[in-house]
Amino acid sequence: MNLIIQLVSFGIIFYIASKLLRQNQKLELNEPPLVPYKYPIIGHTFDYFRDTENFLNKCTKEYGEIFSLYIFGKIETFVGGKLSPEVFKNDKDFNFDIAFKEKFPMERFMDRPDKYFAPLPRIIFTYLSQELQAYTERVQRTLTKAINELIGDGKVLQPPLKTFQLIIARPIAASLFGEELSEDKEVVHTIAYAASDFIPFLSIPPILDFIYPLLHKSLMVIVFKLFNNPFKVHREVIKRKISPVIEKRLNDMKRDKESYVPPIDILQKLIELIVDDNYKVDIDILTDYIVIAIFASSHSTSTFLTNALHEFGNHPEIRKELVEEQEQLYKAKIGPYYTSDQIGSLVKLDSFFKETLRLTTSIVLFEHKVLNSHFTFSSGHQVPKDRHVTTRLQEIHRDEESHGENPNEFNFLRHLGNPAPHVEKHYLPFSFGKHACPGRFFATSEIKTCLHLLFLKYNIKNVNDEITIPPVQGPFKRSSDVGIIFEKRKDVY
Repeated sequence: MNLIIQLVSFGIIFYIASKLLRQNQKLELNEPPLVPYKYPIIGHTFDYFRDTENFLNKCTKEYGEIFSLYIFGKIETFVGGKLSPEVFKNDKDFNFDIAFKEKFPMERFMDRPDKYFAPLPRIIFTYLSQELQAYTERVQRTLTKAINELIGDGKVLQPPLKTFQLIIARPIAASLFGEELSEDKEVVHTIAYAASDFIPFLSIPPILDFIYPLLHKSLMVIVFKLFNNPFKVHREVIKRKISPVIEKRLNDMKRDKESYVPPIDILQKLIELIVDDNYKVDIDILTDYIVIAIFASSHSTSTFLTNALHEFGNHPEIRKELVEEQEQLYKAKIGPYYTSDQIGSLVKLDSFFKETLRLTTSIVLFEHKVLNSHFTFSSGHQVPKDRHVTTRLQEIHRDEESHGENPNEFNFLRHLGNPAPHVEKHYLPFSFGKHACPGRFFATSEIKTCLHLLFLKYNIKNVNDEITIPPVQGPFKRSSDVGIIFEKRKDVY
């Protein structure tokens, strides 16, 4: 009994000593200023989530480019436009994926080892973004079908996001596993809503982290594995639908061997990467890769499209000039479909979309975790290992020096000659550096194609001509529920 008491006492002493030691080690660093707070444990949590924009603006005005806040039981550092490039460029010192997985541990949800899906961004970039011309026609076909089915001769969409999720899901399905499955309503529904159905899980505040770091993450994993949830339902749909497609392709590959002509889609590339000498694959592996690709693409693309159409409704003064550009391309079209270069030539539409992204992305984003013992910024400030460093995105996107005069106003020609998918240190909707979104070229082309088709077919405005602003939830923005009116044009193209 005495031995147990001694061991427990030693453990407590060791724990306290280690905490004090770590505190002393932290004091040796020239850390960014920690903004004072009133309430122990709670820190800045309530102030931050109650009015993120104004609270951060106040902190920036008082403490400058870099400062730290105490949120949900941990210190988090925030940087603006001067120092954020150092976070994105120094990928051996900072890691976005690790920080993201502390809140959304997808591999643990799916019982896969860490970094299991690391090859997927390269696959998407190589076989989708760099091969746009191979997908351009099917994107136009599937979008045209979806628009005709879901909007037809005109309609009021309220809220509009749900319909655009279904529209965008069609070309995504066709690019992931072929046009035949893009006609399957169950598949389209899953692609459209898989990510948004899971958002309520992501929206649960990590209150348990006040007690112990990452306790919230551990509970999320347990809940996810033990209880049924929308993710499991959507995954089952994808596996059930792609299994016969995979089996047919494997049989054809085995039969035709060198003469086999492979379909052009992401599923085929994944099959070729993992197929063994006996023409066998693990369908669960393929399913999980496809599910991750869906999570990374569908909801964000649909949200960007919805925001763009709301901005079109917000600014009647730009409609004539923007629509005329679409009409000129249509008149110059040879054959039933545009080429990827022709879609790329819509420079005013591209600038309009880029301006939408600049003004509608979230207040903060791209939380990175410090990997090494510490990192020293060019300002001289140091952040310790395991510290999360977050970018004040809205501040960067509204910087006058970077974006010209009146940066808070919508100027649809602001970015002429500077394409939307090109990432820059002062333009970050697709992130920056080594880990920039690999599907951004495809997503931009898909959205521009959809906007082009919609502008040619409909007169578009917001319900009651209402000026829409993306609603804010803490530091994040979502698309507005304000309705959009689609009235079929008399001079339909």
